[in-house]
This record gives sequence, C-alpha cells and structure tokens, in this order.
Amino acid sequence: MGRVGERWLLTTSLDCAFLIDEARHTISCVVRDRRDPAWLDVLVRRILPRVAIRYGAVALHAAAAAKGDHALLLLGASGAGKSTTSAALGAAGWDVLSDDISILWDHDAPRVAPATTGICVWADSFAALALPPRQSTPMPGYLGKRRFVPGNETNTAPMPLNAIVLLERSANAREAHLVPVPPIEALGCSTRERIRFNPAETTGAELRATFAALSTMAQVTPCFRLFYPPDYGALPAIVEQLEGMLQH
Repeated sequence: MGRVGERWLLTTSLDCAFLIDEARHTISCVVRDRRDPAWLDVLVRRILPRVAIRYGAVALHAAAAAKGDHALLLLGASGAGKSTTSAALGAAGWDVLSDDISILWDHDAPRVAPATTGICVWADSFAALALPPRQSTPMPGYLGKRRFVPGNETNTAPMPLNAIVLLERSANAREAHLVPVPPIEALGCSTRERIRFNPAETTGAELRATFAALSTMAQVTPCFRLFYPPDYGALPAIVEQLEGMLQH
C-alpha cells in the first residue's frame, strides 16, 4: 500500500493494482488480463470493504448471514469455521451476506451490508456438505478452494444486526449449544478481527474510531458464544441453533 500523488495505491501478487481517488470517488483498476477473474475477486473481497471504511463503516474478518429480516454476525479466528458454517446456512436457504469480510454501518443501531457473493470453502468442506458442483467454481489464487453460490437470491440492502455469535470449535463439546456472553467478550473478539484501511497508520485515529464503534455495537446487540464439536455432523444442529436464536 502506498500513495501516487493524492491517490491511494494498493497492489497484489495477482498482477493487478488499484488506485483509489477519494476526491473523485473513483477506483482505477490496472490489470494484466481482465479476463482473469482474480482481479475482480480482489476488488470485491479486498478493496471495496476497505474503501467502505473511509466512508464511516467498520469492516471485520467475519461472516454474516440472514434469515428473513434477521441478520447475524459470525466471528472467530481463522479456522473457526466461518466459511463452512456460512455454506451450511446457505444450503439451508439463508442469505449469506459475506463469508469472509463483513461491513457494518450505523453503530448505534448496527446494520450489516452484503459484502460478497458466494462462499469459499476447501475441498473437504465442499464434499462433506454435498454442495452441488454446478453452483461452484474454482477460487483464483487458492488451490483446492471453491466458490459456492447458493441458489437463493441474496438480499442487497443492509439489514439490522440481531446478534453477534462467537464461534468456538471445541473437542469437549458433545453437541452444538449457544451461551449468552457479556458485550466485553464480543468487543475483544471483534477488535482482534478488525480490518484496517491503512496498516501503516501511526496516529492511532483509525484504531480509536473502530474501537468506539465496535464498543457501541457490542452494547446494543445480543452476544452469544456457539460451542460445537469439530465434525461436519454437527452442522445441521448449528443451523437449528442459530435459527432458534433469531426467532426469540
């Protein structure tokens, strides 16, 4: 990440670069081969969420899904099962707003906005969930990973955030179960998963603004921890638990 004049420059190892001109509200994409889907995936999944931060949003490494007019946020470290759980929810008819990066607006009454289309899962999860091959394509830049697009239409408007769920895969869990947690736990997890527009920023202003927004969201949104065993057989119970939570 750097600067070209007044514009931000973001580059990747996938033969593409992006110039963000905040004054003109434009993004210029410089790609070696525009037929290669890799640049578009980077734009949608990596660049646009960061641009949203410049307009007051909070972006997190989190999944988001909705059932009807109820939306929830799935938080957890890498490997916690965000994408696999998202795929299970999508296969069960949920709208998956994002499986990787979620965008949150209006921190006093938080709304979560759709950030991507499709769910990216590794081959073992794809097989275990019996996802239809016709609704998937290989992920550019990820050997063995596929992008699954559920057949249901995805809502495109930001939705009220009804719950924050912290994923906890545990060998000691015999079955999936939800436990309410205090806001401070959700705040700690979400702060660790925050996405920064400029990682080299040294004033701390971006961190303070993000922390204040996340603190407000955690205070006004019900927070839970979902414990579940580390096997694919638990996924139907996870979907049932999450559906039951949103109905109360």
